[in-house]
Amino acid sequence: MTAVETDVFAVCAEEVHVPERLIAAPTAGVFHAAPPDVVTAEGEIVHAGQVVGSIEVTGGSVTVTSAHTGFLMGLLALPGERVRADQPLAWVRVVG
Repeated sequence: MTAVETDVFAVCAEEVHVPERLIAAPTAGVFHAAPPDVVTAEGEIVHAGQVVGSIEVTGGSVTVTSAHTGFLMGLLALPGERVRADQPLAWVRVVG
C-alpha cells in the first residue's frame, strides 16, 4: 500500500460518534404527538420504550415509541401531518 492509499484508508476508517438518534414512523398515516402529560417537553429525558405519539391509520392507530433514552431535542413532524413509513418524527440526544 502506498503512502497516499494509507492516508485515504485512515480517513475512511475514522470513527464518528454522533449522539443524536431519530425516532422514525413505524408506518404511513397521520402523526399525532402524545399529550404533554405523557411526553416530556423538549430538552427533557425520554426513555427507551416511551410512547411519544401515534400514527392514525385506517381502522385504528399505531403507537410511536422511542428506541433510545436521551434528551428529546424536538419534533420533526407536526401533529396532524401525513407521514410515510420510516420518516423521522423526532430526534433524541442519547445519554450514557
